Amino acid sequence: MTDLVAGVGVDVSPAVGRVVVADDGDGYVLGRPDLGVYVVVPHPGAVLVQALQAGEPLAVATAKASEAAGAQVDGAEFLAGLAAAGLLAPPGGPDGAVAGSASAPAGREIRWIAGVSPEAARRLFGPVAWTGYAVAAGFAVAALVATPDLWPSYEHIWWLPDPVLSVLALFPVTVALAACHEAWHWLAGRAVGVPAIFRVSYRGVFLVFETDLTQIVTTARRKRYGPFLAGMAFDAVVVAVALGLRLAHQHSLLVLPGWADRLLAAIILVQIVSVIWQWAALVLRSDGYAVLANALRCHDLYRATWLTSKQRLWRLAGAENAELSAISEHDRKVASWFGLLFLAGVIGMGWTAVSYAVPFLLSMLGWVGHGLTHPAPASLAFWEAVAVTVVVVGQYAAVPALAWRERRQRQRGVLR
Repeated sequence: MTDLVAGVGVDVSPAVGRVVVADDGDGYVLGRPDLGVYVVVPHPGAVLVQALQAGEPLAVATAKASEAAGAQVDGAEFLAGLAAAGLLAPPGGPDGAVAGSASAPAGREIRWIAGVSPEAARRLFGPVAWTGYAVAAGFAVAALVATPDLWPSYEHIWWLPDPVLSVLALFPVTVALAACHEAWHWLAGRAVGVPAIFRVSYRGVFLVFETDLTQIVTTARRKRYGPFLAGMAFDAVVVAVALGLRLAHQHSLLVLPGWADRLLAAIILVQIVSVIWQWAALVLRSDGYAVLANALRCHDLYRATWLTSKQRLWRLAGAENAELSAISEHDRKVASWFGLLFLAGVIGMGWTAVSYAVPFLLSMLGWVGHGLTHPAPASLAFWEAVAVTVVVVGQYAAVPALAWRERRQRQRGVLR
């Protein structure tokens, strides 16, 4: 194979060898997991790349691609397109770090689960395990329907006599549950052989834990559901266990301290709101969005939906028109109605805010506001108010800081 191809400007042989080729059903994904760059090409493009990887000269690879296409293919032009997309770039980013590695600043290795082997992880996501997750979800729904007084209310946040202390004590519990939710994504990715990156990031104005499963696009679509649904599977188990304990306590099968029963109610509230969020926050690319985009066999549904909706409500700039035109016809067709789900999700998030967040915040504002506007450094109430303010303000203040950091990492090629 010729090492240099006109219009490509790189040594093609090793560059093509670094490209991963994956069958995506209606097309093929060509990817560079080390750079986080992926494109979708038709079957002839995959044939050409695989022929080059097998050591065939460009002319032979082009002939095979042309035969698969049933028309003449320009192999050199195709490779130039791959180079323009970044698929033939040298390993690592401009600073020499390999994007997506544990040492890259975009994420870090989770030591307490990094030692889990793929074989062990698969036990958590095999048929028996998923049957257990489904049973847990079914039990949770049945328990909530059959026992309405178990349905969570924003008042369950106040599980201690001191409402401010309730929030402060519940905060580390919610952080731990959120971390375990993401760890379950990480383990599910490991179970299907997909490396994942864990990091603290943001969605809109919210601070979140995030597991980057970008490399999952190189696996078959049917294998992606496990990693996408893993976090909600964990949530379902937590809700089922908490509901089971509360039911046992109600029927005198188990005696719990009053504070423990109230804490379980608070945990149920947190986890159910989390599940609602995953399906409502489609506009923020939640777990629910990933499941739906995969089921609909889309590759860039998020941008297609945003641009299609903007085009209908306002107008697109020249660059945005070009971007929308470059997105596949299938994605654009789905985006023509998927925007309604975005809207329904926003309404769902609004309902959650009105039902839970707003009453909670108004109550907290009363207690904390009084402690701050009538400072008494010798009182516990004052310092509780200060602590809550630091926690709340700190979370929102971290969002612009993270946005700035991620922007810098994208400019350096470390984060995609």
